[in-house]
Amino acid sequence: MRRSRILRTRVRVGQASRRRIRTGGPLALGRQSADLEACREIRAQVLARAQWRCQACQVRTRLEVHHVVKRAQGGSDFDLDRLVALCPACHSQTDAPYVRGRLVITPLGQGQFTFMVVRGSDKWAMRG
Repeated sequence: MRRSRILRTRVRVGQASRRRIRTGGPLALGRQSADLEACREIRAQVLARAQWRCQACQVRTRLEVHHVVKRAQGGSDFDLDRLVALCPACHSQTDAPYVRGRLVITPLGQGQFTFMVVRGSDKWAMRG
């Protein structure tokens, strides 16, 4: 049995994207993301600012950079005031269910943040 050398995939493209493609524009519009080299540089700056410690629990371990405002919600790779260094345990807690306790991070500016663990039945029960 012979395999085809050409891989064909079909992707649904909306009308706006189709118009952009026809006029020679980009396939999609969106926020600019950092390339690999820029990501490494940004990560090094965030970790150095945090003095190579988790900014939530002060543990020295393998650190990850967390977007306080997710890129899908308007965050940016280049806004260092909204990037925080977290250990894997704290990073996983940022998306944990509220029943288990979610780590909520509020940026104060200039690399400073407040950290609060919020518990409850759901996020709507927290609102006052």
